[in-house]
Amino acid sequence: MIEIIHTDADNIVACRIDGKINTADIEKVANYIEEKLKTNRKLRIYVEVKRLKGISLEAFFKDFKFGIKHFNDFEKKAVVTDKEWMKKVAVIADKLFPNIEVRCFSYEDKEKALEWAES
Repeated sequence: MIEIIHTDADNIVACRIDGKINTADIEKVANYIEEKLKTNRKLRIYVEVKRLKGISLEAFFKDFKFGIKHFNDFEKKAVVTDKEWMKKVAVIADKLFPNIEVRCFSYEDKEKALEWAES
């Protein structure tokens, strides 16, 4: 499940993942991003990952297709998690996608993560 977190910054897409991601989750976030892109040239992502219990195959492909379409529309991504494997994935993503800066933060530093995404 993905929950949208509302912030004061108009160029931030913030959400919380807790459980399995399905197609409805991807569509909800994609629609939210499309609306934000109407008033912002570049967006920044803030995501809290409590528990990730997988993603349905259909949701994965929908997310992949959306990501390709909007590859250059993002400039920063702050990932808040206490999962070590996700921290390693964030480091790899930061190197693989030079157009978006990716940093990982622990839950105790989630305020710093949001500040970094906004800066």
